[in-house]
Amino acid sequence: MSYQKISKYKKILSELFKQTTFSNNSSNNVFKLFRNKNIILYGAGSGFITFSVFVLIKYGFKCSLVLDQKFKRDDSFRGVSAVSPLEYKPTKEEKNSSIVVITVGKKKYFKEIFRTLSNLGFKHIILATDIYEYHLHNSSKELENKGFDYFLQNKKKIIRCFDMLADDLSREVYVKFIQTHMQRKPIPIPHRPLDEQYFPKDLKLTKKNYSRFINCGAYHGETIIQCNKLFGKLDSIACFEPDLNNFELLSQIMLNHNKIAQSIVLFPCGVFNHETQLHFLSGNETNSKITDKGDSIVQCVALDHVIPNFKPTFISMDIEGAELEALKGAKCLINKNGPDLAISVYHTPSHLWDIPLYIDGLKLGYKFYLRNYSSFISETICYAML
Repeated sequence: MSYQKISKYKKILSELFKQTTFSNNSSNNVFKLFRNKNIILYGAGSGFITFSVFVLIKYGFKCSLVLDQKFKRDDSFRGVSAVSPLEYKPTKEEKNSSIVVITVGKKKYFKEIFRTLSNLGFKHIILATDIYEYHLHNSSKELENKGFDYFLQNKKKIIRCFDMLADDLSREVYVKFIQTHMQRKPIPIPHRPLDEQYFPKDLKLTKKNYSRFINCGAYHGETIIQCNKLFGKLDSIACFEPDLNNFELLSQIMLNHNKIAQSIVLFPCGVFNHETQLHFLSGNETNSKITDKGDSIVQCVALDHVIPNFKPTFISMDIEGAELEALKGAKCLINKNGPDLAISVYHTPSHLWDIPLYIDGLKLGYKFYLRNYSSFISETICYAML
C-alpha cells in the first residue's frame, strides 16, 4: 500500500468537492451537442440499442438515419432509415447540419470510421463514449432535484467508502468514477481485460473459488460459460434472469448442464429484497431493467427466501440498478456463508459508495476492491472478499 498514492487520490477527491456546481460548460452535453442538429448513428449493434435507450429516448431525441456496412440502399433498422456508408451520398445541408454519433464499441475500427465519415463530408462527428449521458444508466430523482448538492450531502459517505478500499488501483478507479459524475464528462478509467470480469486474475478469491455460484442477471449464460472454461465443472449454479427472451436462450445453453455443473437451477425472476411483482422494461435482449416505466410485469424474489440452503461460495450481480435491494434480500445467505461477492456498482452514481457501505455494515470483515472493464464508468465491479 502506497501512502503517497493514497494521499494523491484523496487530494483529487477533496478538490472535486470544492466545485460549486456541475460542469455544465462541457461541450459534450447532449443538449448542446444535438441542438439544431440532425442526428445520425453509425453502427447497428448493441451500442446502437444502448445509445437509443440511455440518450435518445431518455432525453427526447430521434435519429434520422443509421449507417452500417451491413445495410443496402433503402433499408430500415428498428424503424429508422438505414443505409451503407459506401452507398450514402449526403446533401450539402446534411453534411453541415448533421452530427454523426459512432456507437461501434471496438476501438480498432474508429480510425477507419472517422475517415469514411470525413470523406463523406460530415463536419460534426463524435464517439458515443465521449458523451456523458451515454454512461448515465440511471439517475435518481434526488440527484436530478439537488444537482451538485447531492454529492456535497453525501461527502462523508463518499470519503468513508474511499477509505475502505484495499489497493491503489481501486482508489484510482473510484476517484475517476466520481470525477466523471461530478464534472459530468467521461474520464478514462484504468481497466482490466473484459474476459476477467467476475474472474479477476489480480485478486485471489478467499473461498472455494466458484464451486457454488449464484449468478444474478444471467443474461444468455456468458458468465457461466466463461467460468466453466476457466475452472471446469462446478458443484452447483443458481441463475436468475427475468427477461423471458434471455431466459429462453439461457435455458437452451444450460441444457448441457452435466458438463457445466453437478446441478443447475434457473429462475425466470428478478432479484429484490422481498417477493413482489414489479414493472419491467425489456431492452431487446440487453439493458433490461426494473422500472416504473416498464411495459411488462416480472416476478421478483429474495435470495434468502428461494434458495436459503444453497451455501454459496460466490455471488455475482449485474441487474441494472437493483443490486442494493438484491443484497438486502440476500443478507442471511451472506451472513451465514460469507461468499465472495462481485457486484456491479455503475448503474446509478450512489451505488459506488452505498453498496460497499452496506456490505461493510454486515460486520463480516470484508475487504473491498474495484475493477473496471470498459475504461469508462460502465462495467465497474466491486469485489468483496473475506
